[in-house]
Amino acid sequence: MLKSGHGRMYHYRTKEKFMSKNQRCTLAVAMLLLVSCKSDITEVCDEGNKAVITVYNNSLCTPDVSVNGDEIASDLGILDEVSVQVDAGSHEVTTTLSLFTLCTALDWEVEVACGDTVLLTFE
Repeated sequence: MLKSGHGRMYHYRTKEKFMSKNQRCTLAVAMLLLVSCKSDITEVCDEGNKAVITVYNNSLCTPDVSVNGDEIASDLGILDEVSVQVDAGSHEVTTTLSLFTLCTALDWEVEVACGDTVLLTFE
């Protein structure tokens, strides 16, 4: 916008903003809350009635085993097994291997209810 007065010319620029600082902060907080509230546990099981996930190693490799990101076994031995008790819901079971190996790491998504027993075989 150009404005003139007393022989001088002024140029006013208007800034167009996509979002104000307050809007950006509110959006960031909302996204953080959505991400942090994600839970795949559908029911907390009573002690003694929790679901049991067992991983059995039927290979010549020795994987590390994690459930929901928590390591439950390091270098699981050949023909060995490891078990963990969990609440009802969806659980991610992952295996990782050393850098140099002929085996392939495996991942499982397991849906369990209270009292269930699940056997996963690493081959």
